[in-house]
Amino acid sequence: MKTRCLIVDDEPLAIKLIRKHLEHFNQFEIIAECENAIDASLVLQKHKIDLIFLDIQMPEITGIDFIKSLHTKPEIIITSAYKEYAIDGFDLDVLDFLLKPITFNRFFKAINKFLSKNTETVLIVDEKNEKPEYKELLIKDTNKTYKINPTEILYIEGMREYIKVYTNQENIISKSSLTNFLNRLPEEIFVRVHKSFIINKDKVRAFTASTIEIGNKKVPIGRSYKINTLEILSQK
Repeated sequence: MKTRCLIVDDEPLAIKLIRKHLEHFNQFEIIAECENAIDASLVLQKHKIDLIFLDIQMPEITGIDFIKSLHTKPEIIITSAYKEYAIDGFDLDVLDFLLKPITFNRFFKAINKFLSKNTETVLIVDEKNEKPEYKELLIKDTNKTYKINPTEILYIEGMREYIKVYTNQENIISKSSLTNFLNRLPEEIFVRVHKSFIINKDKVRAFTASTIEIGNKKVPIGRSYKINTLEILSQK
């Protein structure tokens, strides 16, 4: 029997990322996705839920108050952009606390924690190869269509109606907006750091408050992207 999951978050992108992470595990099934605690309560009345991924800051009823209202509590993994809620969560005996943006490796550890507590199955991975496999992208230039694994991409540069995709093997110019191409990339490894640049954070060699070094290239960090970029790059 699959583990029945409920995702509760008022940010659609956060729900999308959790859903994407869960797709790597056949043992889990998403029963519902809710944007607030009221809708989540209705789901719990109709369905048996084994595991809840729960945001804290939501309209009307916070995640903490939602947990306190539950008479029968499934396992709960808190997902929040605010680490100060971790203590409150663990005081309420939640299974784990995931700090946004949630990397796949950290998500994997939380899933393993759930399985070790609730089943006899624990997922084992090679520590040298913890990352999931990604489907190849089809990227067209004027003459060819390239099949590129996302992990091979170093960074992408936007040039008005075109993008330039940099890899170790070749650089590909394709007609696309940077935003549309970002939607095709794995969210856990690609970060938009400037209005004209997306980077593969796993390829970063060094960074400052204003630039990122990938190979021999220095990519600028845009002012409006700085806080999010530096937080992501500073994570272990």
